[in-house]
Amino acid sequence: MPRVRVLTFFLLAVSCATAQAQAPVEDRSAPRATSFTEAQQRVEFARQAADRADAQVKQSEREAGIADSALRSAKSQYDAAKADAEKSKKNLQRSRSAAAEARKTYERESAQFERLRRAGG
Repeated sequence: MPRVRVLTFFLLAVSCATAQAQAPVEDRSAPRATSFTEAQQRVEFARQAADRADAQVKQSEREAGIADSALRSAKSQYDAAKADAEKSKKNLQRSRSAAAEARKTYERESAQFERLRRAGG
């Protein structure tokens, strides 16, 4: 009887091994290993996406810094131009006042000279 059991066990083992050897390669791999590999790939893809997103954030921060710097420079130039314009307007007002005063003096002196000439001078 023990021989029958050993023989039966041996035949069963050989038939299982043969069935396993004849199975397609996809069926031979353990499903857990495939799930593990897929999960590992998903983690790697997620890490790469996170790295790309971080790089994009750094690039955007650099661009924002450059834009802020340009804005400060433009504001500074605007403030200087505005101050120059205000100074020029004040100078224009003084020049107009001086020109009006000079014209009055000219007219007064011209009128006085004309009176002297008519008086026989």
